[in-house]
Amino acid sequence: MSTVSTFDGFWMTPDGSVPARLVAGNGQVALLIAGQSPTGFVDVFRVPVQHARVSSAAQRITVTVGSTAYSVLARPHGPIIGAALGAAGAVAGLAGAHVVRGGSTVARGGNLAADAAAFSRQGGHQFLAALRHEGAPARRVGYPALLVGGFAIGLLVVALITIVTVAALA
Repeated sequence: MSTVSTFDGFWMTPDGSVPARLVAGNGQVALLIAGQSPTGFVDVFRVPVQHARVSSAAQRITVTVGSTAYSVLARPHGPIIGAALGAAGAVAGLAGAHVVRGGSTVARGGNLAADAAAFSRQGGHQFLAALRHEGAPARRVGYPALLVGGFAIGLLVVALITIVTVAALA
């Protein structure tokens, strides 16, 4: 008998976020949303783990069944806060308000830490481990890999701008 593991979060739909629970165990994976039932949840889908593809990055777990992807976030407002802080930092940088820009960068780091803590607290790692135990391939790209990728892309952009500037001035 296998162990059942859950990840509580918010299913991202075109109309917004809906409280949801991903469940893995007994050879199945399911997405449940809050609804009228004795348990307080209704099934969106329930399939054998072999029929689902699972990937995870940052605070999100995406289960793909057939051609439909279902993304569940630990903190649905985390990406919105991150984008707003990024925009605030960019504007502050253009305005020469370096202290505000630095504060925005620190706040973005805090937002990422809150996302990572929510993912862990709400059962993300245990859910992925349970899926792997059930035999489902589950890919995970964590924050360090995302940060390294972002840093590398930023470095390439700076190098490209420098090359174009030097070529234009020559």
